[in-house]
Amino acid sequence: MRTKSLILPLAFAAVGATSPAFADFTGGDMIVRIGAAYMDVDDSVLSTRDDLEFLVEDPNDPDTLVEGIGNVSLNLDEDTTWFINGTFFVADHWALELYHMNSADLDASIDAFVRTEDFDVRASDSVGDFETYVTSLYLDWYPVCVESWVQPYVGVGINYTDIEQDFLRPVYSDSTGDYGLINFGSSFSWTAQVGVDIEFGRNANWLFNASAMYIDADPELELGFDALTLSTGAVESVRIKDDMDYDSWIFNLGIGYKFSF
Repeated sequence: MRTKSLILPLAFAAVGATSPAFADFTGGDMIVRIGAAYMDVDDSVLSTRDDLEFLVEDPNDPDTLVEGIGNVSLNLDEDTTWFINGTFFVADHWALELYHMNSADLDASIDAFVRTEDFDVRASDSVGDFETYVTSLYLDWYPVCVESWVQPYVGVGINYTDIEQDFLRPVYSDSTGDYGLINFGSSFSWTAQVGVDIEFGRNANWLFNASAMYIDADPELELGFDALTLSTGAVESVRIKDDMDYDSWIFNLGIGYKFSF
């Protein structure tokens, strides 16, 4: 996992300085938040059936290829990046929230397991980074009284998950050179969250925010390679076109400013 430098633009503070300080979370109020986001995707986002046919090198005779069957899986690491969101209270206790998590670089690896009559082959190699962006729209419910300076909330909504393609498309490579094709789709699905806003004092507009979001996503993956030599053997002619299980948790910590109009 790599932790990236967090971009924390605070220009909105200068504008907010002219707003009167009210502790209430009431209809018409708006909150802008920014901070760190940690994205944890399911370890294996794609796994093929177990009866794919392969040719692998015989460890006792590298010039000989042996038939085998097995599977290929695609695994992702986690990453920390930054987020920004805006929440508008359409009424007391109810708010619309637009959230964006920017560029989580998830390390991706291909793992292959092949069985032959005489031996098994396990191989793994890096594909690169899956640069992932998440944008979500939530309807949030704040159940406690509007005067409270501690405001827990729950929300449900829709999310758009996109994987940056420019740096991987149309080929990906390792230290020995280009050897495969990869394409991504995007995904629209549902999301849910729990969170809390805690004001820095009863009459403060600045606040601390923490939230946990579950993202349901299944972007399509097209993956293909021929005669790919992985770390422990050659794997022949793999073609995959399937939806990835890209479900993930996003944990956010940040600060915010509440505007009262």
